[in-house]
Amino acid sequence: MRTERIKKPLVRSGGITVRDLFNGRIYRLDSFQRSYAWEKPQIEKLVNDLAEKFQRQWDPTDNYDDVDAYDPYFLGSVITYRIDGQIYLADGQQRVISLLLLLIQLYRAAQRRDDTADLGAGLRMLIRGGQSREGIFAVYVESYEPCFTALLNGREFSIDAGAPDLRRVWNASEYVLDAFPPVIIDRALPDFIHWLLHRVCLVEMEAADRTEGNEMFSTINDRGVRLTPLDHLKNYLFTDARDDQDKLDHRWRSMVTVLEAVDRNGPLEFVRAVLHARYFDLDRSAESARALEETPHEWLLTHEKALWPGQKKGAPATLFTEWLDPLHGPYTDLLRAAGEYREGLEAIWFNARNGVTRQFDLTLAAARPEDSDSTFRAKARLVARFVDLFVVSRGLSGRPYGGPELAEETGPLLPQVRESRTLESLSRVLGAAAAGWYDSFGDIPVLQYREGANRHFVLYFLARLTAWLDKGAERHERADRLLRLREDGRRPYEIEHLFTKKSGVYDSGILTEEEFRQIRGKLGGLVLLDGEENASLGGKPLAEKLVDYARFNWLAASISPGSYGKGRANVKFRRFIQAEQLQDLFTPYQAGSPVGAYIDSRAKLYRTMAEHIWRPEELGLTVPGGFSGLDDAKPVERVEKGKTRTKHPTSIADLLNAGVLVPDEGLVGRRGGTEFKATILASGRIRTSSGVFGSPTGAAKAVRNAQSENGWTFWTVTRKNQTLDTLRQRYQAPS
Repeated sequence: MRTERIKKPLVRSGGITVRDLFNGRIYRLDSFQRSYAWEKPQIEKLVNDLAEKFQRQWDPTDNYDDVDAYDPYFLGSVITYRIDGQIYLADGQQRVISLLLLLIQLYRAAQRRDDTADLGAGLRMLIRGGQSREGIFAVYVESYEPCFTALLNGREFSIDAGAPDLRRVWNASEYVLDAFPPVIIDRALPDFIHWLLHRVCLVEMEAADRTEGNEMFSTINDRGVRLTPLDHLKNYLFTDARDDQDKLDHRWRSMVTVLEAVDRNGPLEFVRAVLHARYFDLDRSAESARALEETPHEWLLTHEKALWPGQKKGAPATLFTEWLDPLHGPYTDLLRAAGEYREGLEAIWFNARNGVTRQFDLTLAAARPEDSDSTFRAKARLVARFVDLFVVSRGLSGRPYGGPELAEETGPLLPQVRESRTLESLSRVLGAAAAGWYDSFGDIPVLQYREGANRHFVLYFLARLTAWLDKGAERHERADRLLRLREDGRRPYEIEHLFTKKSGVYDSGILTEEEFRQIRGKLGGLVLLDGEENASLGGKPLAEKLVDYARFNWLAASISPGSYGKGRANVKFRRFIQAEQLQDLFTPYQAGSPVGAYIDSRAKLYRTMAEHIWRPEELGLTVPGGFSGLDDAKPVERVEKGKTRTKHPTSIADLLNAGVLVPDEGLVGRRGGTEFKATILASGRIRTSSGVFGSPTGAAKAVRNAQSENGWTFWTVTRKNQTLDTLRQRYQAPS
């Protein structure tokens, strides 16, 4: 007798937003699912793609209705099925857990702000799958629950004895935080959260049961032998090659194996980087960029007439024999340097640590197949230090410095770099591009440390200063040891505020709580200390910590008067700062000294140290007209009684300090019937629709997209109906 069959429903599918994905849902994983496997490259790509899509559309003046009109972003698909009312993930675990970690980090960031409390509460409910019960999360994996709980509540969590997948989950949460552009966490957080929840979407395919879910998982992931983009590329290059096909194939496989041994995505990234570096200006359309990224063989086929005019048989194979094969070995060394600190190529490690993806395009543009190993290494070192200066200049001015920002800044340089056959000519091209970046060093005295926004950068900046001073004083500390995570996932060194939060301990009766908070958070009021030692010092007044500081790195020890006495180590310290002509800037703290004045003096020290570390000759850059850390402020003569006449520039910050201007002052500029608006920030910088700038001229050139413009005469202060130049001249006039 034939068994009666129960007719199963067809697979159902539909679009689903991130909010719908987590709202009122708890996902479980079945036995055929692999463990969590995403690592840094996958997390960075997820966050970078989301951030880039959002930032291209975001305007600081937009409200939620405007954000609802932003273009959506498609994240792929998930496969689900239900058993006894419970939802199981058949496919999509990696993406869903990564999104959960993303929501947790956004919740933590929202908790630190007053204007996102409601968003934070909503995120917490989504993180818990709409449940209010503790210990329940939107993805239920029993071994992950303690990790999720620690992340959600900002507690420490040991992964020493954890399984590899648990360590990957914890590390992925760190990668999420590190990959976020500061502008999103600082200024755009509410809008980004709203866009993520309501305009980022997936396709959910719902299987009838577990068996069908397993079949769909196998069909999508396992069945059949798919050709990868690299397979297609090899076939395209070698189809009609004149050389021996077997020998070419052997060399190809050798190249892929060498690159994959360092980074499993290395071969495709290498090909993409070479094509972009060599043929950047061939086709700049968005469609072309996507094709080069995803299907390089199709991109080559589309442009083969331009690449190989009068194409002869075997011409495409020359891309491999003349460029890819000769350069893959040196490129592999760059990949290794990104993951392993190497003297001489340390800037590559710094850039990778700072989240700068795809930092090698300029190097490959400058490289020639005939370059010796030493020449290639010298070019790579120069480019890496140039990129590091880019990171520092952007970080000091509070602007993002990831891969997209670097590509936007350096893309126009690629044709010139390709023509720079010598190291000297490359130095001139990069030096000219970097000349204006030194303006941002003037932001050091006003830069505020905000844990949720710029902690990653401030930690890096202090580590570079600390290591430079220690090395000079023959303590031989290295910046990478100050920055590396320990085996338990914690940082070895933490940022230490010199002055405790209790404002009454210092300047009693002079500063308000808010004024004191702003002052103690400035860059000059910070040092790096060993994490455990940092915690042990607690909220002690600075005078009581001086003896402890003397035991640490020289940047912290220099605050203690005892560091300037006798002793072999002290002599080395004093000898170095004298050699660098810094002795007048190193001043120990005296109990009772005004907090603001001492922090300002440290900020001047930090600025000068930074100018020594990143000065052009140290980096190998040839800057037109020599080095200057000043902006375009006009020189003004000041004469104090009994002193000789000296010159120094007037800046927006000077006008703010003198009360000529006030924070949030509105500016307007007009050219050709078009009106441009801007705002003066409390830091002395100027915010426009194009970004934040360190000088009036930089802001004016940006809004007008002009090569030259006098910002002082361009901008008029709305409240006073006078130009900045008029106010500056009045300020400079002798009293």
